[in-house]
Amino acid sequence: MATKDATERGDEAPRQQEIDPQVLSEIGNLAMRARTVADSALAGMHRSRHHGTSVEFAEHKEYSPGDNVRHLDWRAFARFDRDYIKRFEDEANLRALMVVDSSGSMGYPAGKDVTRLTKLQYATTCAGAMAYVLARQGDAVGLATFRDKLDIKVPSKARRGHLQEILTNLDALVPEGPSSLATALDRLSEGLTRRSIVVVFSDLLDGGLAALPGMARLRARKHDVVLFHTLDPDELDFPFEDSTEFLSMEDDRRVQIDARAIKDAYDKELKRFLAQAEAGARSARVEYVLARTDQAPGQLVAHFLARRMNARAQAR
Repeated sequence: MATKDATERGDEAPRQQEIDPQVLSEIGNLAMRARTVADSALAGMHRSRHHGTSVEFAEHKEYSPGDNVRHLDWRAFARFDRDYIKRFEDEANLRALMVVDSSGSMGYPAGKDVTRLTKLQYATTCAGAMAYVLARQGDAVGLATFRDKLDIKVPSKARRGHLQEILTNLDALVPEGPSSLATALDRLSEGLTRRSIVVVFSDLLDGGLAALPGMARLRARKHDVVLFHTLDPDELDFPFEDSTEFLSMEDDRRVQIDARAIKDAYDKELKRFLAQAEAGARSARVEYVLARTDQAPGQLVAHFLARRMNARAQAR
């Protein structure tokens, strides 16, 4: 089941050089993967009117009538012969929090012979790329992860060196244990006081649909929520044949099944699951994006950035 793409939604993403996830899987360093994806997503995008492409302006904005002249940065004026206002953290364009599922099921596919990204690697690559771009624009960005409970790894801030802290924590994630997105979002809803964009990466397995009311509560508190439903093509296409042993990645369960005999039932259940996830997200006013891990990550990142640019432009 596919969701509407960015063009159909009216949030047309810029074209970018697509990088195959299999190629990315050969890049062991997360920071390099994230930057590669970010650069591909940014290709074709116009420079920000306020910030240009220089990281030096991550905490500045161009002066406009009505701004407090006490905040003029005279060093920037001397260097660039233009008036810039120092922009403090509370005045950042956006506050964003990446929320990544690191439970055991996100470790699929496992094995030394696998030549593609696991769901967790795909999620951390996308989250890292989004954090890279947002930090470059001077936005406040943070990181939270969850299994059976929420863990705020890096609070949302806009300062130099913050991005590396996020990437380091993303790279250290290991998929293990059960998940409870509902519990994580309940805690997040209580503790997230400033209006933010909450970007969730999860496969929604093991009761993940129960988290949709928690997303609705975040929306009720004026937060913008985007759900990237992260699934492997094996889970979507069920390519298995003959007798196959299926192992749970979150506990010790295992079962031997005739894959062909259950394929029709599996496909039916999968369609129901995806329909419930998308309909529940829509009801909660949450943007739902089905993220196949064989899809170029730059497409997801570009769509996210295009939507945010539109929202920022409308707010000005």
